[in-house]
Parts: sequence; structure tokens; C-alpha cells
Amino acid sequence: MTGTVTATLLLLGAIAAQGVSLAAMRASRGLRRHRWTATALVAMGASVLLMSRALDAGMPLAVGYGVWSGAGIALAAATGALVFRDRLARVHLAGLALVVLGVVLVHGT
Repeated sequence: MTGTVTATLLLLGAIAAQGVSLAAMRASRGLRRHRWTATALVAMGASVLLMSRALDAGMPLAVGYGVWSGAGIALAAATGALVFRDRLARVHLAGLALVVLGVVLVHGT
């Protein structure tokens, strides 16, 4: 695989691990449920590891971090709404749409 493809795949893995971590953190109920806490910590560690490998494979820092954090925000909001029944007002949805647009623009260049 080329460096760009490898870096992108590593970044996608980092985003997925971040999503698992955030959902597990929410499920841990303030880190009081130990299995969910352990899952959250392991997944966040995996996310940071994969992100660092994506950077090492040639992903520019500004692009990698922008996509990682922006996609993480959108994934956390979607997980909160779909799994935990968090309510998102229209202004929240508009803000998330802007985040997603930003991720597309940053990664697409």
C-alpha cells in the first residue's frame, strides 16, 4: 500500500477507536463501571497509537488532527443520539453539519 492509503486507513482506525472509547466512557457512568472504564481507556490508547502511526506514515498533522477531532465530535454526537438517546437541538445539528463539512474540506485537499 502507498503511504497515503496506509495513513488514511490508520486515521480511520483511530477515529473508530475514539468512537468506541467515547461510547464506553459514557456507558461507564462516570468511570464507576470498571469494564466500561477499561474498554474506554484501552480504546483511547489504541486511538492515540493509530493516530501517531498515521502521522508517521505521512499524514500531515493539520489534516490528521483536524479530521480525527472533527470526526470524533460527529461520531460522539451520533452515538449519543442513537445509542444513549441524547437530544440534539437544531442548532446542535447545524453545528455538527459544519463540523462534518470542515472534515470533508480539510481531508479532501
